[in-house]
Amino acid sequence: MIFSNKAYQITSSHRFGFTVLFVVAWTTALLCPVREASGQSDKTKTASATAVNSKDRIRVSGWPFQSQVNQFHIYSVVPIDGVSEQFNSLRGLPQELADTLQITITREPIHVVIVENRKALDEYVKGILPTAPSRQALYIRHRGPGLVLTYSHPGWLHDVRHECTHALLDASGMTLPQWVDEGLAEYFETPGELKRMHPTHLAAIRAQVRYGQLADLERLERMDGLTEMTAKDYREAWCVTAYLLNASEHTRSAYQAFLGDNQNKRGGGFLSHRLAINASTWRDGLLQFYNNP
Repeated sequence: MIFSNKAYQITSSHRFGFTVLFVVAWTTALLCPVREASGQSDKTKTASATAVNSKDRIRVSGWPFQSQVNQFHIYSVVPIDGVSEQFNSLRGLPQELADTLQITITREPIHVVIVENRKALDEYVKGILPTAPSRQALYIRHRGPGLVLTYSHPGWLHDVRHECTHALLDASGMTLPQWVDEGLAEYFETPGELKRMHPTHLAAIRAQVRYGQLADLERLERMDGLTEMTAKDYREAWCVTAYLLNASEHTRSAYQAFLGDNQNKRGGGFLSHRLAINASTWRDGLLQFYNNP
């Protein structure tokens, strides 16, 4: 779903009601929590703490907890010392993408903001984009560094990895079809060797396969970016991604070549066309891949 006016354009991606991608046409200042002026209540609110200079460089002040993990700059209103080990998973994400996909991942900074709860996140986002829907995690793209927003909750690491995957691919010059972008984000949100064993998708896909219901690649490719993806769309995007990257060297190489052509602006075309030469083989392969225990 795309909304636009004279000021900005928003591309919305609804992932189980959790995530959304915003494309903003101007540079947005990184906001931070500040206290209300003297004479007012001491209640914490969200406001613009600093301005962005003419070079689109974001300066940050006022965040009580800050850290840096490689190119990821973490700003939080909740203590982050206790979850520092989990940041190690985020530290390796750029190299995971580069090694797995065989594309070049740039080292542009990405800001990750963690607020205390869902209500605080909604208020924070409204300070940037008043018409934005409520989401559990967001990636905002603008002229400065990419901005990933979430709040402290049990699944925050998966959400941050998902949104940072979007941010890294975007910063690296990828202009991906919607299903590819979301399939990769779903795949890399799970750390380590568990990527092909997604905690929610895998069981549902195996149930589909048992009843002969294959992921419909051609249907995914027909999505134009204006259609809001459903839970089934995200699940099948992950299904195709995990299959191509893990089934065989042939499927992995075909997918890597498709992504490389996209990054190098050679025109990736439809992935289904690349696989069409051996259509029966890859469909049978997908069935076998997900039938295995």
